[in-house]
Amino acid sequence: VISLSISFFKHQFRRKQEKTVLGLSFYRFSTQGWFTIDFSLRDLNDHDAFFEQQNLSMSKFLISASRIVSINYISSPEVNFFTKISGRFGRNGPLFVFQFLRKEDIEPTTNQTYGSILSNLTFVKTFASGILVPKSYILPLDDKQYLVPPPKSLVQDAHKAGLQVYVSGFANDIDIAHDYSSDPVSEYLSFVDNGNFSVDGVLSDFPLTASSSIDCFSHLGQNAIKQVNFLVISKNGASGDYPGCTDLAYDKAIKDGADVIDCSVQMSSDGVPFCSRSIDLSNSTMISQTPFAQRSTLVPEISSSGGIYTFSLTWAEIRNLTPAIGNPYRSYTMFRNPNKKNSGKLILLSEFLNLAKNSTSLSGVLISVEVSSPKE
Repeated sequence: VISLSISFFKHQFRRKQEKTVLGLSFYRFSTQGWFTIDFSLRDLNDHDAFFEQQNLSMSKFLISASRIVSINYISSPEVNFFTKISGRFGRNGPLFVFQFLRKEDIEPTTNQTYGSILSNLTFVKTFASGILVPKSYILPLDDKQYLVPPPKSLVQDAHKAGLQVYVSGFANDIDIAHDYSSDPVSEYLSFVDNGNFSVDGVLSDFPLTASSSIDCFSHLGQNAIKQVNFLVISKNGASGDYPGCTDLAYDKAIKDGADVIDCSVQMSSDGVPFCSRSIDLSNSTMISQTPFAQRSTLVPEISSSGGIYTFSLTWAEIRNLTPAIGNPYRSYTMFRNPNKKNSGKLILLSEFLNLAKNSTSLSGVLISVEVSSPKE
């Protein structure tokens, strides 16, 4: 699937094989992919107000995009978002995947916790075809980082309800239970090859480990569950090895065997779509050490604290920023690939799509359009 930036619906296009958007060329190509819309937990009306201020409409964007590109999956953590767009894509429209956040977080449409919604998968099935959950929803850990047996029945329950299950939170250096002896391969296999269930896909910062685990070690046991169309999806490219959403991170993700690579789309002040893991450039680059640090602004709809946002700089200014690798365990003095922590460059959405189009091994792309400002 090829998905365009959130500003393309400001323009009108004629249906043809090649599309030109904001001076960038996009090509249709046959593939499977994932299109995800991620919002923070603030009231949906706040988000709508934010988009209206920017003369944007997320639902109009998706509907317009579906007329010129093939969208296979749409993911969101908000029920009302699916309600707004349901029935507007035609018979062959995308499948909806409901994203579960922390169990104690409140889903704004139902005003229920995600933990309580989890007990009513029949309700989820009324508007979605799959769910995206943190791995702790299936194999929880205690406060000493050990597995709490037995595994939850979520995968079996979801499959029984007709829902596919995708799992997030995989990385080689974080949240690995002691039970796995610090071996991430064992962790992946516990979600795929345990004799009782298999999830339908995983999102990982380290696609090499995920793809190797599935391709080389899964389905070898006598009681293994047969799994088809399993997807290894990168998280900002190979973001455990290089700064996320850079050319080097994407190149390595492809070489490491990812089925799907992802681009978190951000917009510059001059309307150029590019890939960056955060709308706040201070989270993904070394901008705080440049004169651009003076452009820090407060946007309550995005964050309660100030940030140096992508829409405050032009693409010409952004493209020369030094990227920074994400370090989720920085407070424990654990750093990812120090020699390459500032390697690579941010790339345009068109460059990302061309990279995917020219790959012979990828089965699709994931495009994420976010309003929230994740720290790591």
